[in-house]
Amino acid sequence: MNAIDEQMRPSLARGVRVQLDPKTEEPMLLFPEGAIYLSETAHAIVTRCAGELTTQAIIDSLATEYETDGEALRQDVLDCLKDLHQRKLLVFAK
Repeated sequence: MNAIDEQMRPSLARGVRVQLDPKTEEPMLLFPEGAIYLSETAHAIVTRCAGELTTQAIIDSLATEYETDGEALRQDVLDCLKDLHQRKLLVFAK
């Protein structure tokens, strides 16, 4: 996937889940091959990836939560989603 269609709905891939590290309380993604820790921003994005919201709706939701313009967040959100998709941790549906 070269470009993300902002009308598509991202969701975690099968076998992937968000969890807090039991010792540090830091958010992480768990998947069969391992785990990765999430930044605060990545966690905010991933928790919205349940297959219900479009990518555009996720951007809009974050802009409202952080009281900023969606355009300021757009590229960071798209980069995060693209990275997770390339790692096969995220899938997109229409």
